[in-house]
Amino acid sequence: MPFTAANHFTFDGDDISGTLDSGAVAGVLVAQIVLSGVTLESTAVTRSDLGWEIRAIVEQVHDGNSTHLLVVVPRVNIENEPVAFSSFAVLFTSRGNVAGDRYVHGALESYDVRSLSGTASLSDS
Repeated sequence: MPFTAANHFTFDGDDISGTLDSGAVAGVLVAQIVLSGVTLESTAVTRSDLGWEIRAIVEQVHDGNSTHLLVVVPRVNIENEPVAFSSFAVLFTSRGNVAGDRYVHGALESYDVRSLSGTASLSDS
């Protein structure tokens, strides 16, 4: 029974939704993520041991706090029918050095882990 790698993914959960699609530009994966109703403009997609990693900058202030989003989508093989999957996203906030002092009291990074569910399928385009 031959299986094919899914090339279209939709996911949502915990105020995050998005798509990952390779049907658009010669098999290159393109991601679109919406966080709290705001579409994140710049995303980067890489393949890793975790699956497909989608990274985006949510907020970045020079010498201030910065927030990044990592969405992990599993690689999925399918036959004909779409396949459901579970996944996760992490909002990573790094505390900046606004006052110019190297040492800031408390945790310098925080992580907000969110659950996602999605569907993997084959796209014709």
